[in-house]
Amino acid sequence: MRHLIAAAALAASTAAVASDGTPDTANRFPAAGAYYEYFVYLTPGELPDVAYAEQSCSGALISPKVLMTAGHCTAYNYTIDIGIAGYYDRAWVTFDLVATGNDFRCFLLEQGVPYTEFMTPGYGCDPAARSVPFPTFHPAAIAGRNGGVPTAHGLTHPGYLREGLRRDGRAQPVNWNLLHQPDVGAVILVDAVNGIDPLPLRAVGELDAIAGIVGTPVVSVGYGLNWTKLYGVKPTKGIGPLTDLGGGNEVKRIARLGPIKNLFRNSLVPRQDIKKGDDVVCYGDSGSPLFLERNGVVEPAIAAVLSGATNWCQGSMDPYYRIDQREAQEFLQCVVAHQDDVGAACRNCSAEAGLGLCD
Repeated sequence: MRHLIAAAALAASTAAVASDGTPDTANRFPAAGAYYEYFVYLTPGELPDVAYAEQSCSGALISPKVLMTAGHCTAYNYTIDIGIAGYYDRAWVTFDLVATGNDFRCFLLEQGVPYTEFMTPGYGCDPAARSVPFPTFHPAAIAGRNGGVPTAHGLTHPGYLREGLRRDGRAQPVNWNLLHQPDVGAVILVDAVNGIDPLPLRAVGELDAIAGIVGTPVVSVGYGLNWTKLYGVKPTKGIGPLTDLGGGNEVKRIARLGPIKNLFRNSLVPRQDIKKGDDVVCYGDSGSPLFLERNGVVEPAIAAVLSGATNWCQGSMDPYYRIDQREAQEFLQCVVAHQDDVGAACRNCSAEAGLGLCD
């Protein structure tokens, strides 16, 4: 998840250390991807301020041009950060194994993206640190503008936000508790992705029909933070982007989260007990697809997407939004049906329509 995270103190050598999984070097999950956000504050009377230019969330390709992710990822800027005005916002998606923040900033600079000249020396491109092979970044279509300036990089489930804005220009979630939210969003790519087969979704109500679903092992695939995670250490109060936490993972990896511990109407919760050897998820993993593992086989249909809002990176029981719900599938089907016209997708399918952002 891009922002909602409580970080563990990096002390107490006697605490148990968690793993966030194994890099997907065999490319078992080619349709799992990450999107990288370029966010610039445009304060009147001041120079543009490049505030964010690295991996934001994870997701999965569900059609040739649509990446499914979490709704709190696509809606964060208008709900938590600044509202719908005062910034420039664009996004790109990669499916490569490794794509660092430095790679992304070098890519932006080479492409001549607006405002890259305002990147600071410590938050810019180091040509010597470029990954080899260099990753491919697929541009996301601009989903919404404010005053002609790109503001929305994705589409959010219409039930996630209330229509209209507060007096400060921010949007309002229907419920601040992600356990009760339709926490799913979508990013439409400018061009179809070639050579990668989109992933199918579990059918409506399918998880409820699976005998023994509680206790079934699950696997999550994402690009989130890979710093040392400790059990039994009080989380710090700090929250913020990857740079505040010692750098991101930016490597696609497979996290085995143990069995499903709870199945709710809206979500499910994997065990993520690092004392029992489970992997855990962290910042940047929001929107990661979750798969069931039955009879030793990881089944390719997506069961859920990582939501969050507990003690991230601590091996806590982070919830996943169930994608086998009718409201989730109707939203995604709407976006996919309009994937060749992002304006129509915004107007017909998204919460952004209620904020007046759609073209």
